[in-house]
Formats: sequence, C-alpha cells, structure tokens
Amino acid sequence: MEESSGDGRERGEEISLLAEELIMLSVKGSRVVPSSKPTLICTMVGQNLFLMGFELADDLELILEGRPWFFRNSVILFDRLCQAVDRDQIRLTSSPYWMKIDSISPEFDKKDLMHAIGATFGGVLRSEINEDSCRLRVNLDVQRPLRRGIFVSTNAVSKVWVPFKYENLSMFCFGCGRLEHGLSNCTQLTPERISKISETPPYSLALKAESKLFGKESIKFNAWIKKVGAQCSYTRGEKAAQISIVEVA
Repeated sequence: MEESSGDGRERGEEISLLAEELIMLSVKGSRVVPSSKPTLICTMVGQNLFLMGFELADDLELILEGRPWFFRNSVILFDRLCQAVDRDQIRLTSSPYWMKIDSISPEFDKKDLMHAIGATFGGVLRSEINEDSCRLRVNLDVQRPLRRGIFVSTNAVSKVWVPFKYENLSMFCFGCGRLEHGLSNCTQLTPERISKISETPPYSLALKAESKLFGKESIKFNAWIKKVGAQCSYTRGEKAAQISIVEVA
C-alpha cells in the first residue's frame, strides 16, 4: 500500500472511511496479485477519517454493497465522495443494514407493511418478501438507539406489536440501545441507572436476526397497546396502516 497526497485521482473512484485505526481490507474469494499499479490507495485525512481511492469502480461498488463492515466488533462507516468537500464538513453517521420481520399477520399486506416500516427509517433501499417473513435494507443511524419494533394497525386489525431483528448487528448497549459500546461503558446513562437496569436491561440479544430469543419488550408493548396512540400513518391504495414508534428508556 502506497502513501498518496490525494492528487491525480480524476480517473479513480473514492470513498471516505471512518475507523479507529487504519486497517487492511481483503476481498472474499479473491487472490492478491502483485501489481506495479496499486488498485487501492488509503490516505489518512483526519482523526479516525481516511480517504480511499479505488482504481476499479467494481471494487468500490463491492465495498459499498457489502456494508456493514466491522473491525474489532465495531462498525466501519463508508460513504461515496462525489465532489470535493472540506474534511470538517464530512459527517458519517449511518450504514445500510438488513432488517428481518418475522411472523407477519396474514391480515397485513406485506408490501404496505414494508413501505410503512421503511418510511420510519427514511425509506427502503431494497426489500425481499417471503411467505413467512420479510427483509428490508435501510440506512441505520448509528448515533440513535436501535428501534425494537413498531405498532401496526389497519381498519380491520387492532394494533399489533411488530418486533424488528437486525442482521449482522455488532456490539450494542443493552441500556441505551446505541451501537459501539456495551452497558458497562455507557455514557448515555447514569451509573445509578445502569446499576438499576443491569439485571433486566431494556435491550437484549433478541434484536439480532441470528437469535431465536423473543424480546421481553414484545410482551410489554403488546400489554401497552391500548395506552399508546398512533404517531403517523401510511396509506397506499384503499389500505392504511397506523404506525406508532415507541421508545422506552
């Protein structure tokens, strides 16, 4: 890997990289072939901020498509740099994640449900609908608490709690629900609060798609359905889905 001043990259593709330290990336299933012309140039441009230049556009797309990427159980945030920008103006706060929705009530139209859920995340990047479950790819703001689910209702069905599960979810706090730290290192909660919820934290491994656990919030929130009102609505055709997002500390 060679150092670069950042000049002479008009023909290359570039992205910015946020990480705690410089890392070496490898592409799965491919062999590294020595070449006099490097295909990847990485330059440190700020604290925890790196600029990566790709000779091949396909390599760039492979990295972006493969998100989220991790290093030491922490997510690495990537974005495409389309034009010159002051490094102080670069803000990397989100990464695409796949979400999985299981056990969907047959009364709900899956496409409408996916659009309704995606609207709460700012849109759906991609979706897959199966007989028993659905997957949707959304941009997840890593600075905000993970959403555990939503209340959904239609004209024919009373409110139902729909839990979320996230694929390839890295380390997150069982107390505040944010990524990048654990409960013992949480700075969002007071030590007294951490001690109080340590036995029964509001977040759990049930948020991981790979886990078969059933989150206790699903039980609690279904019991609170009558106390929670709709905060926004989604309408498509003749069907409507009322959506409520519940955040519990």
